[in-house]
Amino acid sequence: MSRLKILIANELEKMVRKRTTLWIALIVLAIQIAAAFFEHSTRLANDDLGTGFQVTVFSLKISLQLLALILLALSSMTLSEEIATGTAKMILARGVKRRDFILGKFIALVCISIVLVVFYHLIGLLLGHFLGGLTAIREGDYILFTARELARGFSGGMLLTLCATIALVALGCFVSILIKGSGGAVGTGIVIYFFMQILSQMDLFQKYLFTRYLFLPIDNMTRMAEGIYVDWARHAWWTMGVSSGSVLIFLVLSIIIFNKQDVWC
Repeated sequence: MSRLKILIANELEKMVRKRTTLWIALIVLAIQIAAAFFEHSTRLANDDLGTGFQVTVFSLKISLQLLALILLALSSMTLSEEIATGTAKMILARGVKRRDFILGKFIALVCISIVLVVFYHLIGLLLGHFLGGLTAIREGDYILFTARELARGFSGGMLLTLCATIALVALGCFVSILIKGSGGAVGTGIVIYFFMQILSQMDLFQKYLFTRYLFLPIDNMTRMAEGIYVDWARHAWWTMGVSSGSVLIFLVLSIIIFNKQDVWC
């Protein structure tokens, strides 16, 4: 366990030190801010101010869609790159178990993912606060949702988004074991991701694919911000169940395949 902790700490340090990680985070942040001001100005032009929650969910959905592709790319290249360059060989030669090697990468990526997802959710709330105010949703004098109910739904949606995001990272790690070379792994991961997104729109498959639940929470938040009731409990069980199952399947397959790979040649 202590060796696994060291691996996780080393991976986190490497990821944080990369300038590309910071630049990517800043670019997504800039796009989110621009989207928030665009939504706010559009509502002003239409004399439909609404509330800040509507600005929040609009800008957040755009940033989450970009973030999903970025996290998939990062997780798809992290193992394949080290295997191709021989770094994995040097690490394994020190007595590190292959299972720990994969888990260290995965957990470090999950930590980065959690920080980024929470960060953009908080930024979304700040933008909503300054561009409309996080107030109740009303229809005339009737309150459809109080600010507290909206905040509770927003918090629950963020947690469900994290569940599906972890499954996305697990998919990336699985692809990085299958494909040698970071470019090929990233391309393959993105193709698989979009294929799963297409399947998740079909009634036959949608309940059983984690991609179905990746943006479902933010879609539900959007409905709440428009005054539409959402049954969070039903979506929560499916999101957690399918995401957890996907993580388990991808990690087990990754470990099995990596144990059979010859990284010494």
